[in-house]
Amino acid sequence: MSIAIVPGSFDPMTVGHRDLIERAAKLFDRVVVAIMINPDKKGRFSFAERKKIAELTLSGMSGVTVITADGYLADLAAALRATAIVKGVRNPDDYAYEQDMAVFNHDRNPLCETVFLPAYDEMASISSSLARELIDAGMPTDAVLAREAAEYIAGIENKNTSETTCSEG
Repeated sequence: MSIAIVPGSFDPMTVGHRDLIERAAKLFDRVVVAIMINPDKKGRFSFAERKKIAELTLSGMSGVTVITADGYLADLAAALRATAIVKGVRNPDDYAYEQDMAVFNHDRNPLCETVFLPAYDEMASISSSLARELIDAGMPTDAVLAREAAEYIAGIENKNTSETTCSEG
């Protein structure tokens, strides 16, 4: 059984991520989506919220599991017996960064290969940063978030807003 990991901070998971995971699921028997800590990024959503958003976004997708994890990706791949790490690339900057990470992961776990999948068409302009900007501006997120995930996020945002309002008053 071939197992691939699709890692990321997924803060939040977008339809671009979903497209990448759907494509990976066609290539591998099992895909593990690993929500991980990126020390270079400050997360907006908690681990539990990111996991729920991912589960809503990937609902109904067969052969796909969502987990949270910390530590080194290469070590996680070894623990899961994954033979591949699947990374999406939208532009040359993404590729350069991911290439460096692929070398690091391969040095740490030579039994696991990194597979790059390009973002096609409109998916190349979708990012978690764009999703957060749209959420902050109160703009529609239909083009970047799954409907169920957007509804969940709206609930989180409303809860956080009302908690802030209550604690101020």
